[in-house]
Amino acid sequence: MKRSVPWVGLICLFFLLNPISSFSAEQGLSAGYGFAFLNPGKRTGHLQDSKQYDFFQLTYTYERDTGLKNLAILAEPWAAYVNRPADGADVGFNLGIKYYLTKNERWRPFVTAGVGIAYTTIRFEEQGTHLLFALQAGVGLRYKNFFIEDRMRHYSNGQTAYPNRSVHANIIAVGYYF
Repeated sequence: MKRSVPWVGLICLFFLLNPISSFSAEQGLSAGYGFAFLNPGKRTGHLQDSKQYDFFQLTYTYERDTGLKNLAILAEPWAAYVNRPADGADVGFNLGIKYYLTKNERWRPFVTAGVGIAYTTIRFEEQGTHLLFALQAGVGLRYKNFFIEDRMRHYSNGQTAYPNRSVHANIIAVGYYF
C-alpha cells in the first residue's frame, strides 16, 4: 500500500468537515455519549459477555432539504472515543434521512433513520471483525439552530465473519447547526 493513501483520506475529510458556504445545505456538529443498550440477556450498559460498553462521539452533519414535505437527506461522518470495554476508537459514515414532524421554524421535532459503515479498534467478541455495518434510528427536537437527539445504533458484520452477534448502543447527543 502506498504511504500517500492516508493523506488522500485526510484531505477528503478536511473538505467534508470544512464549512464551505458554497454547499447549499445546513451543516452541524454534535457531541454525544453512547452506551450499550438492549443487548440480549444483559442489563443496560453491558454487552452479551457482561463487559461494560460506553463511548463519547463527535458527529458532523451535512443536511440537505429534498424539496419533499419536511424531508431531508443526511451525510454524517463521525468519530468516537471508546471508554470501555477497552480504550479505543470508532470511525464511521452514515447516510440517512430526517423527517421533521412540523414546519414550525422554532420548535421542530424530528425522526431519523440511516445506514452506514464503521471501523472499530475494539475487538468485540460478538463480531469477529473490526469492519462493521451500522443501522441507526432516532428521535430529536430542534430549537432554532440547536438540537438534542436520542439515537439507537445496531452494529453487525453482515455475516462477513463469525460470530455475528449484534452490538446495540444508545446515543444521546446535543448539537448546533451553523
